Amino acid sequence: MNSTLTGAVAIYLAQVRAELSDLPPGELEDVLEEVSGHLTEVAAEFEQEPTTAALQERLGTPREYAAELRTAAGYPPRTQPVADRDAGRKALRWGLIAATVGPFFVAIGIFAWSYEETVFFGVLGLAVLFGAAYLGVRALRGNDPRIVLDTPRGERGAEAVRGLIDQIPPNVRRELVTIGQPVWWVARGAIGGGGFFALFGAGAVAVVGALAGAAVSIWIGRRTQQDPRWLWYVVPLNVVAAITVPAFLAAAYLGASFGFLNNYNDYSSNPAAYTPDGLALNGMAVSNIYPFDAQGKQVSVRLYDQEGNPIALPRQDCDTHNGRVDPNTTSNVFPHKIVTPDEYGNVDGENCKDSDKAPFIPPPAPATQTTPPTSTPTTTPTASATTRPSVTLTVQPTR
Repeated sequence: MNSTLTGAVAIYLAQVRAELSDLPPGELEDVLEEVSGHLTEVAAEFEQEPTTAALQERLGTPREYAAELRTAAGYPPRTQPVADRDAGRKALRWGLIAATVGPFFVAIGIFAWSYEETVFFGVLGLAVLFGAAYLGVRALRGNDPRIVLDTPRGERGAEAVRGLIDQIPPNVRRELVTIGQPVWWVARGAIGGGGFFALFGAGAVAVVGALAGAAVSIWIGRRTQQDPRWLWYVVPLNVVAAITVPAFLAAAYLGASFGFLNNYNDYSSNPAAYTPDGLALNGMAVSNIYPFDAQGKQVSVRLYDQEGNPIALPRQDCDTHNGRVDPNTTSNVFPHKIVTPDEYGNVDGENCKDSDKAPFIPPPAPATQTTPPTSTPTTTPTASATTRPSVTLTVQPTR
């Protein structure tokens, strides 16, 4: 069989081969050799490489073309056993579950904001993906995987895919096969392997994981070309990679953190990254600060961080509310004045009122334990009747 056919012609020939797969192997190869030569002649009649629609308009569908060959050669019509049709439907159903439900849960894990959610949905998605793919391969019951194309849904899906392929210019299709396919194999494996190790915090070996993932991905791609049953695993993984690769590249380019990457941010070193106002406490935004001294009296202070930068928050007083001051104006003098509504809950623009009084009563300051000073007892000297001179004794060492 001519192996130089490309594009829609090669796809058409492969579909004709699938329709004639029940013929004896030797006779099948002879028929396909003649079909290959005929397709080459038909393709030469077009000014450029023909599309699938153009070939079907000229020759009919692959099934119709194969039926004409059977009639001309005296072969009986192909009949597919009921068991094969059931196997094709079940295999296709499990394949669709693996390619949709599994990647859906994986995508939730990728974009989750907590480490626990990432691990849970990631593991769940991969379990569904590989489990459904395994059941799909088992449903084939040893039949040729092309039996899924004999089902109504499989035939419609294949026709839709062929229509999309026909929209790609022939020269671009060749480049995608010769260059784009190996690049895709490397990209999906490298990001998958590196991301797996990064997920569990082993960043030092992420590069090794990326190289190993690329090697495994290339091996799987080559293996799939030899055994189409691997498509039940590879197609869902390609869907996952189609989600993961752009997300990873976007995160790397924008400096953003998607899903599990957030777990490696140091909240204590950059709390402003968690709130738009730039100040947070236990993950909650802080809109005002009410300082009190040791005696419980409210005081006014200016706040700065460890590098001398003002810790400023947006003002919320009447000037900003009425537009007399830019609403984005900030101040590091605390407490800020806050607009207070009237008894009906309204804020009158002309008679706006604001206050910096704390809306709460601070708890009493903790008592500090003090140690009473040690008192030294004093003695009152007793007056003596006579005053005696003091005598100093000098002791000499004996010899």
